[in-house]
Amino acid sequence: MKSLLASAVLLGAATLLAGPSSAAPIGGGQAPDAQSLITKVATFVCIRDDRGWHYMRGERRTSCRPVRPRGNYWAWHCEGPRCGWWHRHERRFFD
Repeated sequence: MKSLLASAVLLGAATLLAGPSSAAPIGGGQAPDAQSLITKVATFVCIRDDRGWHYMRGERRTSCRPVRPRGNYWAWHCEGPRCGWWHRHERRFFD
């Protein structure tokens, strides 16, 4: 009985897997043009004023962080109202 069930499962699997397969693309074979693959990335300049780091998106003020400086030991640090990249060993802000 077990061998009959196993052979029935094997025959069913072989029938399902033996169907036709094609390597043709689904979209009809037309390659997409390069312009449709390019996405535009918004860039902004993060500046600091008396209220902290921000950039303006139209009339709205959006908080941000400037780009991290090169090298090791830089971490984002806040001392009272001042925030910025702080060097752990040199004990200074990146300006």
